[in-house]
Amino acid sequence: MCQLYMENKWNRPADLTAEEAKKEASRCLSCKKPMCQTGCPTGMRIRDFIFEIKNDNLEEASKIIADCSSLSNICSVVCPHENQCVGHCVLGKKGTPINVGALERYVQNNTNFQKTKENSINVKVAIIGAGPAGLSAAKELLGYGAKVDIYEKENTAGGVMTYGIPSYRLDYQDVIRVVEDVKKLGANFIFGKKMLESDIIALKDSYDYVFIATGLTKVRRLGIENEGLEGVYDALDLLKESNYAVKLEVGNLPKLYGTVVVVGAGNVAMDAARSAVRLGADKVIIAYRRSLEEAPATKHEIHDALEEGVEFKFLTNPVKVLGDNHVTGVKCEVMKLTEPDESGRRKPVGTNEFIDIDCDFIISAIGQIPEDIYDKKILNTDHGYIVASNGKTNIEKIYAGGDIYLGAKTVVEAMRCGREFAKLVYEENK
Repeated sequence: MCQLYMENKWNRPADLTAEEAKKEASRCLSCKKPMCQTGCPTGMRIRDFIFEIKNDNLEEASKIIADCSSLSNICSVVCPHENQCVGHCVLGKKGTPINVGALERYVQNNTNFQKTKENSINVKVAIIGAGPAGLSAAKELLGYGAKVDIYEKENTAGGVMTYGIPSYRLDYQDVIRVVEDVKKLGANFIFGKKMLESDIIALKDSYDYVFIATGLTKVRRLGIENEGLEGVYDALDLLKESNYAVKLEVGNLPKLYGTVVVVGAGNVAMDAARSAVRLGADKVIIAYRRSLEEAPATKHEIHDALEEGVEFKFLTNPVKVLGDNHVTGVKCEVMKLTEPDESGRRKPVGTNEFIDIDCDFIISAIGQIPEDIYDKKILNTDHGYIVASNGKTNIEKIYAGGDIYLGAKTVVEAMRCGREFAKLVYEENK
């Protein structure tokens, strides 16, 4: 059995207490040139909101945060802080950087600041997808006075925040809080409405703007022999099934046992591996064709996976699923690394040496792609992402943002796209 299989295995760790937050904030140097702000994708005035925590002015801290973030209670938890604000903190050069996310989270837990409608623009906007890009766009647009309809194929809002991120990383109550805020501002949600490309294009006759924020909801196929055997999972499908059972109490938790091999080493792979621990696996192995140095997951996520007993096999590339009807193992080629490729990571090449890993389940987490609803009337790249210039597609009135436009990025970058679209609409109509 993997090391961590606690009673409250799906719960998040506790947040900072007031005493802990004040102590952490007091370590901030209030740098004249705050590098933490440089590292934040939104340019948040981190130094300033921490200063307000020091002075027990949480309402002002919340206002500063709201100037840059529509999803602060989410981003404070799920942002890859080590690559952003925390990674730029000068204290990290010789010691421990400020735990920015935990302080931002503390502010959000203890305030309920809401922007009031200060402007009024007479436009009607359709948003496709109720994930981070769609919800942040809606929240900002409604603040400007626009009318907003949100079309969501699922029966609940949140997108990846609901079905993709496990509850031990993000509490579903945080998602509910965002959705309720958007509803209170006046958003109209149309749930259970799967929009094909033709449906999306038709909306431009009824709306002033259409914003596509459908995200990347599928995992790329492994492209290897016997991939269709029982016991081979798409990581996002597994996470969705698990999250719906835990968060929404819809359906049942998947049941895993024995050895599970997760293919890939991004944050989705870490989520899948840690979820597999919680779903009953005796052993979880991550197989990755490159080395630890090239793994796209954050060091924090890799550390947490290791803490929970997940094993890593680097320079290991699956080439064939073994078994008759159900998975019994996976054949892998041993890889070696050469010069960096276009991604900046060293390129893996095969050595013609093979090993077999006995396993009962395989979870594919090698990259995300959009759902197959676009037939290129709205321009696509080779990867299926929508091509847009400053968010605008090749079709009048239709814009795109979040992962469907950026590729697989982060919640904060999707949120920023939503805010930028809302600002563009405001600037054109004020």
